[in-house]
Amino acid sequence: MANIGENIRRRREELGLTQTELAVRLGYKSKSSINKIELGINDLPQKKIAQFAEALHTTPGVLMGWVSEATSKKNDAMVGVVSKMRSD
Repeated sequence: MANIGENIRRRREELGLTQTELAVRLGYKSKSSINKIELGINDLPQKKIAQFAEALHTTPGVLMGWVSEATSKKNDAMVGVVSKMRSD
């Protein structure tokens, strides 16, 4: 199972973002912080995981490796269906 740093790197690359671009989105001063996170040198506090997930258009569960991106999308679709049913 990949660690959170590897998952962040993989998702960043899927989106075509550089470490510098992700750093800017998250308010870091340089890409070195992103690099250290991706390499597993620096840990992330829980609140930062949510910020990374938002910046990478995914969920904390995907970044943590708890669910796959495909499962996450299916869950999002199901939540949408249930919400619509409740409002009808």
